[in-house]
Amino acid sequence: MTPRSTQLPTPQPSQLPTPLEVPTGLVPHVAAEVLTATEARLAQQLCRLAGDDGPEVLLGAALALRGPRFGHVCVELDAVAGHLVDAPPTEDWLQVLAASPAVRPGGPGSTPLVLDARRLYLDRYWQYEQQLATALAERAAVRDPDLDTVDLRGWLDAVFGPATGPDRQRLAAALAVLRRLTVIAGGPGTGKTYTVVRVLAVLHAAHSELRAVLAAPTGKAAARLQESLRDGLAALPLPDTQRGALARTPALTLHRLLGVQRGSATRFRHDADHPLPFDVVIVDEASMVSLPLMAKLVAAVRPDARLILLGDRDQLASVEAGAAFGDLCGPDGSRPVLRLSAPARAELEDAAGIEVDAAAQRASRPGIWDAVVRLDRFRRYDAGSDVAAAAAAIQQAGHDPEGALQRLRGRADGALCRYDPERDPAARDRLRAEVVDAYAVAVRLALAGADAREVLAALGGVRVLCALRRGPDGAQAWNASVAAGLAAVVPGFRPEQQWYVGRPVLVTVNDPAVRLSNGDVGVVVADADDPERRVVAFPTVDGSVRRLSPARLPDCETTFAMTIHKSQGSQFAHAAVVLPVRPSPVLTRELVYTALTRASQRASLYATDPILRATLARPVQRASGLQPRLWGPAISEQAR
Repeated sequence: MTPRSTQLPTPQPSQLPTPLEVPTGLVPHVAAEVLTATEARLAQQLCRLAGDDGPEVLLGAALALRGPRFGHVCVELDAVAGHLVDAPPTEDWLQVLAASPAVRPGGPGSTPLVLDARRLYLDRYWQYEQQLATALAERAAVRDPDLDTVDLRGWLDAVFGPATGPDRQRLAAALAVLRRLTVIAGGPGTGKTYTVVRVLAVLHAAHSELRAVLAAPTGKAAARLQESLRDGLAALPLPDTQRGALARTPALTLHRLLGVQRGSATRFRHDADHPLPFDVVIVDEASMVSLPLMAKLVAAVRPDARLILLGDRDQLASVEAGAAFGDLCGPDGSRPVLRLSAPARAELEDAAGIEVDAAAQRASRPGIWDAVVRLDRFRRYDAGSDVAAAAAAIQQAGHDPEGALQRLRGRADGALCRYDPERDPAARDRLRAEVVDAYAVAVRLALAGADAREVLAALGGVRVLCALRRGPDGAQAWNASVAAGLAAVVPGFRPEQQWYVGRPVLVTVNDPAVRLSNGDVGVVVADADDPERRVVAFPTVDGSVRRLSPARLPDCETTFAMTIHKSQGSQFAHAAVVLPVRPSPVLTRELVYTALTRASQRASLYATDPILRATLARPVQRASGLQPRLWGPAISEQAR
């Protein structure tokens, strides 16, 4: 096999690890930084235990071990072969793998590797994918046998108003009441929570003893969902007893819902043998859920219970392996396509009392697509909003990259303002001045001893969102820069102290002992009883504030600026989005979309045209077989 030096740099002799460090056949891949030395050694151990450490099998095993580090569930051999320094021809490679005792085709067995449809998996990831696909398909096919569609139409009229025409939210609600699985996909402000509030009201009308639970990957996202539920209930014409019962719906992180076992982050108390006690499980921010966690969640939901998944497939996926929600939504990308079989279409139209919009595609048979509704209107933003237009343009960037770039240039007087350091050398200083002015409002309130709720509300009005954590354009540098700017304009602001008044803090780990979760944001204020003492105020779901001594806090960091990944599940009136001026592998279309859609009113974008153009052209791509398992390879390929 001849190294393909045009794909990756050819390692120099001084760079090559010794044979004692890694298997000889994997030395070029470690030197080219495709593999780590640890992955190479683990692959060798795995293959030797399985009875075959030939070079082709060894390379496949090492790549399968590498995949989850980059979010991949499997190795797509056709895709990777052309990008390796030293790889066998794909067909030869497949034949060797298929004949190896370390590899089995998809099905029962105990080999460490599985070769399924030209994809190579570690056994446990193949098991997760296969089990999840089977469970979702079975659940999507189950209908509530006891529900009367005449009653359902009346309940829908009560919470949505009389039916007047095609309405995706009404259809999604009808589907969630009728079926055991519902997937509601849409961007921020498209009405996912609005719909779910009404689903719960209808289900409670049908089943007064309904036991429901709200869940999300992070504590902050779960609390926001519960807060949105309570706000939504206030707008519905419900009896006080029903509103009160629904308002008490608990909101938990997924790990707490499943009952994480002490000493392990992956073993849970609830599973298929010990299912959750709830009749309805509603999961928000489902795009952040990894394949293993999604598989364990679905297994733990009782067969007779409803599972409702809410999410935005265009946001960043889980930091762990898989993009389960995106795969579940199907191959249509961001296009608001409905695909329904004839029986599902007739059932939905009868139950909702409206016609399915004419653009809906007709599927030839029932399938997972009958459980998916994509909401298609940004309701959070004003009509013609620059932020909404930019979000929609990013979603379509694969078809019209220059159109998306033009939208992201914004207007000087619009809700989207562009700062281009390539065209304007003072762009960074101007953006910092704007951010400092906004934060100064919150800091002055804190120093004046204002109510902590008022300080927190002011802090939530702006946030700097960075693609990177470190470097001149990273969150750490922007935190220091904003603090220095505030010190120059706000008398009494003392950022050289650790717990200075006005410091916003972001919790970075879960700590059940003090009821704080990763992602919670508080602010340092003076203690009302002892002005020399500092406390950190955190908002609660009921609108009050908890005050904690800094000594009781888990790990936390200053958060005038935060990474875009950390911002998922949050909203700010003004999001100031900062991209680096040099290329970075983290820059993807989904990253920019996620950042801009954190803004509820306006967004500032600090980026050059070359960086934006390259970012929009780079969607996140994760190797997985879940989508074709659920949707079928023919449908998946046709929609690309």
